[in-house]
Amino acid sequence: MGLKASSPSTPLCRKTGLLPLLCALALGWSGLAWASPVPCTEQPYTLETPEGLAGGGNLEFDGDLAIFSDGACLQTEGLSLRAPELRYDQQSGELTASQIEVETPRYRFWAQEGLVKRQVLQALGVRITTCRCGDDLRLLSERLNFDTKSGEVLLEESRLEAYRLGLAQFEALRLNVNRPLGESLGLQTGEADTLLFPLRLDFDQGLNLGLSEFPLPAAGVSDKFSTRITLLGLRLGSPDPILRLGFSGRGEGNRARLEFDLKPSGPASRGEVEGGPVFFTHDSEKGRYAFGFRQSFTLDRFTLIPYGWIAQDWPDGTPASQVQGLAAGAELRYRFEVQEGPFRFRLEPFGVLGFYNQPQQYVAYGGYAEGRYEGEFALRLGYNWAIESTPGRFWLERREATQKLSGNLRYQNIGLEATHDFLLSQTQASLRLGYPQSYGEFWARLNTCWNCVGKTLSNGRDDWERRELVLGFTPVPLSCTYDLNLTPFLGYDFLRQGVSRWGLELRYADCCFIWRLGYQEIRIAQDPGEIPSGKLVFGLEIR
Repeated sequence: MGLKASSPSTPLCRKTGLLPLLCALALGWSGLAWASPVPCTEQPYTLETPEGLAGGGNLEFDGDLAIFSDGACLQTEGLSLRAPELRYDQQSGELTASQIEVETPRYRFWAQEGLVKRQVLQALGVRITTCRCGDDLRLLSERLNFDTKSGEVLLEESRLEAYRLGLAQFEALRLNVNRPLGESLGLQTGEADTLLFPLRLDFDQGLNLGLSEFPLPAAGVSDKFSTRITLLGLRLGSPDPILRLGFSGRGEGNRARLEFDLKPSGPASRGEVEGGPVFFTHDSEKGRYAFGFRQSFTLDRFTLIPYGWIAQDWPDGTPASQVQGLAAGAELRYRFEVQEGPFRFRLEPFGVLGFYNQPQQYVAYGGYAEGRYEGEFALRLGYNWAIESTPGRFWLERREATQKLSGNLRYQNIGLEATHDFLLSQTQASLRLGYPQSYGEFWARLNTCWNCVGKTLSNGRDDWERRELVLGFTPVPLSCTYDLNLTPFLGYDFLRQGVSRWGLELRYADCCFIWRLGYQEIRIAQDPGEIPSGKLVFGLEIR
């Protein structure tokens, strides 16, 4: 596991080596003003045991009992432990200690009593933190069982606290010392170590304020937060504010998500419930609902997905186009993949056959082909196509007609991405150039689009071409405590000759978290999904 034998020092002091008095005061304030201990391998007295290397500044024997003191420690592949006194029973092979301190690359543990046997640490009265200094974010547990080989930790009767405020309680909670805490608690987003911050406070077409996906621990044994609630006020101050109430839950093979919106323009609801192959989904704003089943069967490279449902849809988005009825059929997919050195090829054709409760059937076929090369440079080319015999009645079985060629190229600090839509005769491309430095990367990205029908200019004419240059700077990730950095970007539209977008994000690192505060504004929209507006964002990451 590669655990360190030394205790962490304040990164600011370690990085700069300046202001020793202030650094000493910071350490004292954090409550972790440890002197850097002597590595266990360099202690005056050491003893190889089945549990690892035990050592200390003093060694006494009482029969078969070896007693280490004066900086007693235990160093093994999966454990770095220190205590005022360490007792090793040579007959039973047990190591026992009181007031122990344990350090791993991501966590620090403290415990009142501990026992190590067969490379498993059992401890009582446990406090755990991911903080670099202090313990403003911590887990308190009655008992701990730590398998030092796998890194798996089981906490019994534990509770999660932030700034001494209790957030949740668990009868049993499983962690892995090699994985982020947010991942173990089920609180991460797609970004590594980024928390799903439950308190939302930002501005986007109005003030957004409230609880978003607030986690509720499940009763009994729980590995993660599986139930969440939402209570949000959205677009407050705009002509059409929204009060959103939501619930989501997840279990073994089951999940549910429901949202209700109350607004002046009319109430709306959406959600889905899935239990094995059976599901129900609806969206009142799109006029959609469906109740049915869908199950996958895999045999070698083939995947068969039979389905059946009763559904309603608004194909063009208005009640006048409403369709209702039954649908049943199957989708068949074949996956072929081959790799030879740096070359890789993947082919995945599919076919869909569907029947309705009226004289109509649905046939669609297509697939995806992709070739990759990953060597001194990285190159990818892909072609995605789909052909429909007739338009599908419902969105669930529909595979809309597609003919797209896409690719990207990566070489050192140069990146090129391009997509051509044959059905729309539309081409989009993006070229990115980076200039890395020890403190971060300066970059420039040119976004272009030809024959981009569908975007309307302020004068009412169609937007046939787009050309935008975005400049920005991405600093290196924060590693010091009480440090901050800035991430700016600025975009310019050459065709309209004006600033298209700009933004600035401030990141600040304390002992436990990285706080993010930023503002982004779109002034000239470049994509049909973009709306010219400003957005204030707030985020939080576990260090």
